[in-house]
Parts: sequence; C-alpha cells; structure tokens
Amino acid sequence: MKDRSDRFGEAQSPGRTEDRRLITGGGRFTDDFQLPGQAYAAFLRAPVAHADIRAIDTAEAETADGVLGVYTSADLRNLGTFPCSKPPIDRPGNALIVPPRHVLAVDRVRHVGEPIACVVAETYAQALDAAEKIDVTLDTLPAVQHVEAAVAPGAVQLYPDADRNIAIDWSFGDADKTAAAFDRADHVARVTIDNNRLAVCAMEPRAAIASYDRATDKYTLRSGSQGVMGMRDTLANAILRIDSEHLRVLSGDVGGGFGMKTPPYPEYAAILVAAKALGRPVRWTATRGESFLSDTQGRDGIIHGELALDPEGRFLGLRASVLANMGAYLANGPGIATRNMAWCLSGMYALPVVHLNVQCIFTNTAPIGPYRGAGRPEASYVLERLVDRAAADLDCDPVELRRKNMIPPDAMPYQTAVDQVYDSGEFAAVLDAALPIADWTGFENRQRQSQAEGRLRGIGIACVLEHAGANRAESARVDVDAEGRVTVYTAAQSQGQGHFTSFAQVVAEQLGIPPGQVLIHEGDSDITPPGGATTGSRALTVCGGAFVTACDVLVETGKAMAAHILEASKADIEFEDGQFRIAGTDRAVALGQVAAMAAAPGWPSTLPTALTAAVDYEAAAPTYPNGCHICEVEIDPETGQATLCRYAAVDDVGRVINPTIVDGQVHGAIAQGAGQVLSELCVYDDDGQLLTGSFMDYALPRADDMPSFDLAYHPVPCRTNALGVKGAGESGTIGALPAVSNAVMNALRQVGVDSFEMPASPERIWRALQNATR
Repeated sequence: MKDRSDRFGEAQSPGRTEDRRLITGGGRFTDDFQLPGQAYAAFLRAPVAHADIRAIDTAEAETADGVLGVYTSADLRNLGTFPCSKPPIDRPGNALIVPPRHVLAVDRVRHVGEPIACVVAETYAQALDAAEKIDVTLDTLPAVQHVEAAVAPGAVQLYPDADRNIAIDWSFGDADKTAAAFDRADHVARVTIDNNRLAVCAMEPRAAIASYDRATDKYTLRSGSQGVMGMRDTLANAILRIDSEHLRVLSGDVGGGFGMKTPPYPEYAAILVAAKALGRPVRWTATRGESFLSDTQGRDGIIHGELALDPEGRFLGLRASVLANMGAYLANGPGIATRNMAWCLSGMYALPVVHLNVQCIFTNTAPIGPYRGAGRPEASYVLERLVDRAAADLDCDPVELRRKNMIPPDAMPYQTAVDQVYDSGEFAAVLDAALPIADWTGFENRQRQSQAEGRLRGIGIACVLEHAGANRAESARVDVDAEGRVTVYTAAQSQGQGHFTSFAQVVAEQLGIPPGQVLIHEGDSDITPPGGATTGSRALTVCGGAFVTACDVLVETGKAMAAHILEASKADIEFEDGQFRIAGTDRAVALGQVAAMAAAPGWPSTLPTALTAAVDYEAAAPTYPNGCHICEVEIDPETGQATLCRYAAVDDVGRVINPTIVDGQVHGAIAQGAGQVLSELCVYDDDGQLLTGSFMDYALPRADDMPSFDLAYHPVPCRTNALGVKGAGESGTIGALPAVSNAVMNALRQVGVDSFEMPASPERIWRALQNATR
C-alpha cells in the first residue's frame, strides 16, 4: 500500500457528504424515532436548591388519566449511583470525595431541577399533568452558589465529609522551585479572573427512548451521545448493575454535544427501569427549560494567576490557584479543573517552572461537566491574560514579549514543566503568519478612526497551545463486501464534525479508492468496536490512527487471499489503488473481487473467509495543536456595547485532512469562545434559583455578533501519529477566549479601567467606565 498521507490538505476539500441530508430535513435525531406502543415520561424536579425530602405522596398522580407508572427513589433502590469520570489523582492521603448521585433524589435535593420522580403515561401531556399532582414535602435548607461563599467559614455544608465543601485540594508542580523563581523575579504580573459559568445550549436537547425485550433480557436505549460505548458501560455496570451485553445503546444523528452529551444522565436510567416494568417503550425529550436546569454546565470558577519575569522580560515561572465550581455532584468536573488545565499552563513558552493549586468546590447548582475545551481554555486564558498584563506593566510590545519567550523549533521534542513532551511546532512562525493577516501594523489608524467617532478600539492577541487526544486508545474494524464497498466501524460519534466525510477520506486515501466507496458506521453498541467517545479533539488523531492501522492489516490479509486467487506467492503481491497485483504484471484482483471469492464455495479453509480487519490501537502520544488568534473590538462608551469587529487566526492543527471541515470547526469554536467573553452567563440567585433559564435571559451570541473570520493554517505535521494530524475541534475556543478578552482589556485600559469580569456585557462595561472616570 502506498503512503498517501502526504496528499492530505493539498487543496483537497470534498464537500461534506452528510450535509444535503441534514439541511433538507433528512436527519434522524432521537426524537424523530417512534416505537410501537410507546409511552411518555415526565419528571418532577426539585423546585428549590437545597432541602430535605420529608415525604412524597404519589397517590393522586397514580390515579390520574393515562398514567401507567410513577417512580420515586423507593422504586429504584436497587440501582447504583453515577461515578465520577476520570477523577484526578492527588497527593497520598488526599482522595477525591465522590458523593452518591442517585437516579432520583434520595432524602435530599441539592440543586434546582434535580429529578425527584418519574411519571409515565400514555401521552406526554398526561405525564406532565400527573407529575404536577405529586405532593412533595420539603424542609428547605440554606443554599450556596458561589465558590468563595462555599469555602467561607460558617457556609452551609452540602456533604458531611467535604469540609468547607471541598471535594479535593489538588496541587501540581514544584511549589518550592516556583516560589524561588518568584523570589528572584524582577517583575510579577498578576490577574484575577472570574471564569463565568455557561449553559451548553446544544441545538438538539437531550432525548431518549428506552425499551426492554423480556425474551432476551436486553434493554435498548436510543439517545444522542458522543459515544455509545461509554454510555452503555456506565449505565449497565454502574447504574443498572447488569452485564454490558444486556444493554444496547443507539445514537443516530446528534445535534451538537460540546462535551455535555458524553455522560449518561438520571433520566435515561429511570426510563429504562420504567420500560422493563411496563413492558413497553418509554420516551422522554427535554424541554429547553429542563436543559438549562439539568444538563451539565461549563466553566465556573475564580482563577488567580501570577507570572514572574527577569529584567530582560524572560519568563521565570507561573503559578495559579483556582476555586473551581463542581456544582452539586461530580460529573467530570474535577478532571477538567485539574489535569486538563495543568497540562496546558506552559503554552508555547519556555516556562522553567509551573505550580497550580486547585480546590474543587461543591455548590447548590447543576453539576459541571466538559464544555468545548474543558480546562484548556482556562489555561490559555490565564496565561495569555498574564502575558498581556506583564506587557502593560512593563510598557513593552506584547508581540515581542511573546516571541522572546517562545520555544524554538529546534528544541523539539521539548519537555515542558507540566509533564508534557511537545513533538512539533513552529510557534514564532505561527505568530509571524498571523500578524499580516490581522493587519497588526494598521491597528493604530483604525484606532484613531474609532476615536474620531467617539468609540474605544482595542486589539487582543493570544498565542495558545492545547493538549489534545488524552484518551489515546481506540479500536476499529474495516470490512469489504463483494461490491467493493468498505465499511468502517468506529466508536466515535459525530455531533456535527463531519465524520462521514473526513473518516471516509482517510480510509479512501489509504486504500486508493474513491471516498464514495467508503461507509462509516457509528452509534450502535452491539456492533461498535471498543473505543472512546468523540471528545477532547481526539477523533481524527486517535480514530484516524486506528483506521490507518486497520487498513494496513486489511491489505496484508488481502495479499495472502489475492495470492491464492492469482496463483502467486504472497511476496509477489503488491497493493495499489484498490487492487492486488502481481508485481510487474497486469494480473490483478480488486478488493471486492477478493471479498466475493472468499465467501464463495470452495474457498480454502486455511484462508480467511472475509476480507476484514479489526485492530486495537493506541496513539503514541497526545497532540499539541497551537495557534495565534488576533481580534479587535470597538466599545461605545455611551452604552458600554462591545462589538467584535475583526478576527484573524493562524492555527497549526497538523496536516489538514479537509479544509472546509476544519474551517467550520474553528468558526464554531471561535463563536463559543467569544460568546463567553461578551455575553453568556448562567446566573443563580441567593436561593439557588436559576435566573437565566431560557433564551430570553441567557444571551447566546447571534450570527450578526460575529465578523467574518480570516483564517489560515501553518501545518506542522505531528510526529506521533500516522496521519500527522493534531486536534482541531476546540482550538478556536482556546484561542478566542483570551484573544477577545485581551482586546476588551486593551480598549478599556486606554481610559483607566484596570480589569473587567466576563461577560463583558454592556452594563458591566458601562459601569467599569463610569467607575474609572470618578
């Protein structure tokens, strides 16, 4: 097989094959499926943030019209509790506190929206009406929503074994060496950042349909997910306490995930139990209001950062402390706030020492889970805000300060102070490529024009790097049928990333066949090989490596089969452009012909009877996508309105497989990062009620809030995987968060504003400007 990896990215950008079906209404999302005899579920949710449950009276609900079953924690006592995914490992003796999270609340509720009871009825309206008839007696308790209040003396305690509501007090790096670096520093830059809480707001709300086959003792759950295998194993093993083979999970088209659709949720387990008890399918689809209350949310915490510099402006060390909000229960929040952040804290820079301390805090709010970037934007945010702070303090060029401290290409592979080894990267070249695209030197003219019109204009730059593809294990299977079609089975799950196009490109290139000949199969745990979810910018870097390996095995297997067909020695068989050929001759047999003959009568029992390959694969290392993002904002001092005027970025995502798909990923991620800076914020009041529970209150960015993006790529092939690719799905968020923040700060600094809290809403900016003029 010919190595075709060098052809990727050479202006090859076939259109996304799934788009026509999706944009013309041909998508098949969870709520599009209907099962015969299905019933409908609705949930009674906690109306307060913190309370003891004294009694639950379901009598009236049980006799309501159409009701088939009412379930409380008493009916689900045999179920297990939800585990914390990938808990961090801390110092000996300092274990993570993981409180039990039940399917339905037991004895106490700890956040508004926590499910207390499940009602199943013939129609959704009947289920909802009946849920409202359940009489729950609650003794309301004081609630705490903010991390600083949660750790304060005398604060309400959510769990008796979590002193000061701390789930874990986690440290990373050498504290003594870092302190010594700060002791000898000529200057220390400091920032304090409020990392605002976000609602995920996927286009498709969570939904699920559960059924149970008594004859086979098997459950089936259809639900949008980011990977069916993890969903199946957690629900089966931890919650239902059954063997995984007794649960099938199906995911069709998925309308956005961003990390939130990775884990299973209480509603899924509840309707699985109901489906078995009732002997008929049960479906549930979240309202948007339920999504705001019960989906895992993102970010949320207070970050204090410090950067030490010598007299020449070289970085000596960085230290940071974080109070990270976990919400009422642990999803994957601890791993996000600790490891994910730590591994990215040195960025592109030659930072000799780094120390991070993170306290993960329980509050009476919805649980925190992964959200696009998951800890890496926080790292780039604090690092790049510190670099800009240092440049302002020292009155030096922020570009030159960054360039001076960048790791040079000839230092690769480079061992960082955060236990990572960068295999590749040309950081200064990425910076230099971004400056002319952004017209950095023309900013002063644009700034003068804005001033003439009574507005403030700021420019922000961020040079960022992320750790991607931490979950490096993956499996894949590749089958060839008699028609020459190649079917690829993978545990990855597309939520809009274009898997059906880019995955097919990879396999087609490896086998030398048209991409239209390749079929991608995702979303069925019964036939999916073991593997991870589509998270952490790992799909192409890790799954792609598994596909390449599987294609290699397929070809090697096929050579022995073709040798029999062609009556030649296997050593004489070569493979190119979908055909096995006797070297130096025109005698050849195509992939489909080999598959057809292997399935025909008379095939030797000593040879495989199918042209297939299944592999387990582990990537050699994570990847380190990096980039330089530059943006400009304009602020109207009269109203405080900040407008994102220009945005340019150059990213190194390794070899680009499909430029159109990568552009789309970067576009979406930039919008999400900018949304956090400029408008998005989950707000809980002092009683724990969510005040931003709809799109009337929660300000998602709109299309007209975004300028056209000027994007380019500086691909430096990754040296640790077969395709040379690096992650791309989250790079825009990781760059936009600090770039837009630095632009806002640059504009405000001109009139004496020293800091601001995200989001930079008109009211917040206006108040900051008013305070600065007093």
